[in-house]
Amino acid sequence: MSNVKIAYLSILIYTIFCIILSSIVYYFGGVAPGKGFAIGCLLSLILTLLWIAGAIKGMKSNTLVLLSITAGGFILRLILLAVFAAGGVYILMMDLPTFAIAFLIGTIFSLVLEVWFFTTLSGPQNPKFR
Repeated sequence: MSNVKIAYLSILIYTIFCIILSSIVYYFGGVAPGKGFAIGCLLSLILTLLWIAGAIKGMKSNTLVLLSITAGGFILRLILLAVFAAGGVYILMMDLPTFAIAFLIGTIFSLVLEVWFFTTLSGPQNPKFR
C-alpha cells in the first residue's frame, strides 16, 4: 500500500473518530460546545487534506520541496485559523475552548501524519534500514 493510500486511510479513521466525538460533545455539552468541537475538527481536517494535496505534488520532485510545502503552509494555516475562529465565535456562536481542544487534537494528528509521511519519503533506500 502506498504512502498516500495509508495517509488517506488514516484521515478517514480520524474523520470517523471526530464525528463520533463531536456528537458525544454535542449530546453532553450542548449546542455551542458541539459546534466548537465540530468546527475545530473540520478545520484540522481541511488543513490536513490541503497538506496531503501539496505533498502529492511535492513527491514528484525531491524531499526539500516537500519540506518547503510544509513550512510554507504555515501562513495559510494561521489565516484559516483566524477566519474559522472569528467566524465561528461571532457568526455561529460556538464555544471557543472546545474549538481550541479539537483543533489541538487535529493539529497533533496532522503533525504526526506529516512527520511520518516525510520520513517515509526521505528515509534511507537500503532495505535493511526500513
